[in-house]
Amino acid sequence: MPRTEQLNREMMLLKAVAVCIFPFAIAYHHHGSSGTLVDFADPKVQGHLDALVRLAQSCVIKVRATPKDVRAYFTNSAPVTRSGQCFAACMLEQSDIINHGKVNRELLIHQASLVNGKNSRVVRKLNSISRLCLDSIEGMSDRCQLASTYNDCLNENMLEFAFPLDIAEEAVRKMPFHLIQPKYHFVTVQRSFDLESEALIAMQIESEPQLKFSR
Repeated sequence: MPRTEQLNREMMLLKAVAVCIFPFAIAYHHHGSSGTLVDFADPKVQGHLDALVRLAQSCVIKVRATPKDVRAYFTNSAPVTRSGQCFAACMLEQSDIINHGKVNRELLIHQASLVNGKNSRVVRKLNSISRLCLDSIEGMSDRCQLASTYNDCLNENMLEFAFPLDIAEEAVRKMPFHLIQPKYHFVTVQRSFDLESEALIAMQIESEPQLKFSR
């Protein structure tokens, strides 16, 4: 199989798993001391989480997200930076939940029903909230703001659903922040080089004998 075709298949598989994990993540519900609805020791659940982490790693590089951005996303907190908004957009777009500014509620609800059951309380609530949240993004054209606002609306209206904090922190630790180069690093270095060159030229001019003109 050609390398390109293999990569495409792997990406499609990853996106399919990621779509499944988004509503699944919403169903990670704490019942006080009674634990969660999801067994995080289950290899299948761990596989879904690993796929989501790989998707997040890709988005971290793509939008130059910070640890604060990723932590906000995985703890259902509203992002406070532009890169945080774009990270949320990347995650939702890569999973096809949002495409060209359009929310695919049908896909979101369908995948939630596959995991939680078509008539489950989770799916019924998601069906209602996902429709309600469309109003929060009406008229928006900025892709990062739109996706982030929609995601925030889901989180705000489904406060009981979230990743456990230890799972969220583990996801943050797995992000490749060390691979992100400062955005203006090259420009800064180049500008510094230019300034040094200008200084050397100025020094050279000053050291050269001055020509005197006589009338």
